[in-house]
Amino acid sequence: MNKITRLLVIILCLPLFIAAETIKSIQVNGVRGKLLTNIKERLDEFAQSKPLGEESEEELKSQVEKAMAPYGFLKPTIQIAYRPNKLIFNINPGPRLMINKLSVSVAGEGKNNPSIINALQELPIKQGKPFNSTNYEKAKQNLMSAAEHEGYLRASFEKSEVLIDRNAYTASIVLNFNTGPQYYFGQVQFDPTYISPDLLHRFVPFKPGQPYSADKVLEFNNYLSGSGYFKSVSVQPQQQENSSIIPIDVHLQRAGRINYSLGLGFGTDTGIRARAGAHVVPVNRAGHKFNAIALGSFNENTLQAQYIIPGHNPITDQYEAVGSFSNLNYNAGYSNSLLLTLAQRHNLPSYQRLLSLNGLYERFNYNDKPKFEKTVLFPRASFTWLNKSDQLFSPNGYKLTLTGAGATRALLSEINFAQAILDARAAYMLEPIRTRLFFHTIQGITEINDINELPVSLAVLLGGSDNLKGYNYKTLPPGKIVTYGGIEVQKETFKDWYLVGFFDIGDVYKPTFKNTKQDIGLGLMWVSPVGPIKIGLAQAIESDFRRTEGKKPKLVINIGPDL
Repeated sequence: MNKITRLLVIILCLPLFIAAETIKSIQVNGVRGKLLTNIKERLDEFAQSKPLGEESEEELKSQVEKAMAPYGFLKPTIQIAYRPNKLIFNINPGPRLMINKLSVSVAGEGKNNPSIINALQELPIKQGKPFNSTNYEKAKQNLMSAAEHEGYLRASFEKSEVLIDRNAYTASIVLNFNTGPQYYFGQVQFDPTYISPDLLHRFVPFKPGQPYSADKVLEFNNYLSGSGYFKSVSVQPQQQENSSIIPIDVHLQRAGRINYSLGLGFGTDTGIRARAGAHVVPVNRAGHKFNAIALGSFNENTLQAQYIIPGHNPITDQYEAVGSFSNLNYNAGYSNSLLLTLAQRHNLPSYQRLLSLNGLYERFNYNDKPKFEKTVLFPRASFTWLNKSDQLFSPNGYKLTLTGAGATRALLSEINFAQAILDARAAYMLEPIRTRLFFHTIQGITEINDINELPVSLAVLLGGSDNLKGYNYKTLPPGKIVTYGGIEVQKETFKDWYLVGFFDIGDVYKPTFKNTKQDIGLGLMWVSPVGPIKIGLAQAIESDFRRTEGKKPKLVINIGPDL
């Protein structure tokens, strides 16, 4: 009988022995989306203090219930199955808590403010909808943000509560919001500095008398810090008792006027490359800037002098006078050129425009073609539309650049030509499988009698790590029509590490016959703190996917943002 008793005890305790083993994985069935993510994250966090295999079944169920409660699931049915090194949670979430009553009121000076009324109308909680604590907190935050943005700095909730009737299984929400008094911007006072007061005041993103906003103060601080004129910037609101006006004091520490820069890098297109620069900021009290830059590599060398004048809005606009001498030594051709440019630049977060008038003198020739010496006076316009969440690496987004240029013998040029180029890039992340799709296309057309008379610096040349990766940098000859398309499939295998597969196809034709070039390859991408770094091997192939004769696999290295 004792043996039978011991055997029964062992059988009954067997699940506990299995549970005591190290749990290497968790499986959750019956839920999905954000609810599933929240359950897993809570269990992972709970396991940091004590292994899950050593916890009681009641405690594990309690943790799952706590993870589900914020989403309105208060009556789940949870079953736990123990497997070697694994826990399986089978969940029936049950009915969801509904909001049967929602009472929101606004008092104070801002009760009729349009921005606050708009925030009220767009609250993420609605009567008759499921309760979600995240949306409840978001609703409160939206009201506070709208009030603070309009200058109601003492806004607060006089009452904010959620009452749950467990018998009726409903929730009642009460939000009583008081905006308090409204505050306004006063005068802006700058420390004495070398920069003219007129230019400094053009950095101010608000006017005296406008509703006070902490976001505008931070924006103002960032504008001054990014101007390059100052070593340190401190923007300090001077709030005073019994006054709704808030003056702004700005303390500035001047940066060194003359600075130097050196850089060294490597790319499979250019080989070893170096950069040296001298920068004078500011040149004068009007905030003008001067840059002298030397760039060197095996196939591109440039000496450039640039003079910059801030525009009426120095944050978005500037004028430039640029002179540069360049030596280009590509597989497709060779040139020495002198370029003088007058330009106006307009930059916004989602839109950029560059308008320029250019004078070019260039001696050049394409492979096996006659040498030419041309002087060209031409206008150029470039427009860029972009949408990305991060400057270094954006999982989703796009960048589209349209450039047009032209010249005529009737206006001091030795050639007639008209040119339009489209460069479009887009990325889309498939979140469920953590796979990013990246697309890139270049389409160009040049109207000219003889394409070989177009200066090398103005030609659209394919080949290299940015387009046809299986071909050397700018190796395809020029053509009146240029077309390229490429796709990359980037699969995240570990955090910030991606396996990459890519395919490119492109062509340059007129006057040559159409002879499509393709390549295919594999690589690895690391999203580093300074941006993505891609290393891969590309193989030129024929249209039937045979390896192109005489073309060996080519190492490809890309460093920097792709959007």
